[in-house]
Amino acid sequence: MKLLYETPVEWATQAIKDMDSFLQDHADAERKVANMCLSLIAKYPNRVEIIDELIQISVEELLHFKQVYELIRYRGQELNGVFQKDPYIKGLMSIVSGDSDQLFMDRLIIASVAELRGSERFKLIGEVCEDKKIARFYSNLHLQELAHIDSFIKMAKVYFDPKDVDHRTNEILQKEAEITSSLPWRSAIH
Repeated sequence: MKLLYETPVEWATQAIKDMDSFLQDHADAERKVANMCLSLIAKYPNRVEIIDELIQISVEELLHFKQVYELIRYRGQELNGVFQKDPYIKGLMSIVSGDSDQLFMDRLIIASVAELRGSERFKLIGEVCEDKKIARFYSNLHLQELAHIDSFIKMAKVYFDPKDVDHRTNEILQKEAEITSSLPWRSAIH
């Protein structure tokens, strides 16, 4: 899977000017992904083939949240308890189908696409950030997130025809490129 729109490095240069906002957004995103995994387990308990993997990803995302929280404290800040609206995710969810099975597949694919975008942007932050501790963290996290991308797509292919998953992935990637290229740049993952 490949993104159809590449984030310019200038985005990262601008994003790190407000690193505290970026870290807050990142902390929110990690909690949301962990919650999404747990939500999928709660809504689809009969999908037993993927429950263990969803639990594992949730645990890993909570670990990433803890690491981001430590960076927030390292910078002398406190965790903001208010989740900000994410126009990126809202845009992606606008194309989700109402059918339960289609919704399940779409949520997994959107998780993969969002992880891919996050990984791309973590890499850029790691390349431009002058704080070596933060740069190292994001360079390493970029690589760790790549594993989740494949995980969510593989989960979808357990329950749906791989050709259907690939077709829907391409549709969502096209929508994602439109959304990402049209959103104003923010000190946020998406």
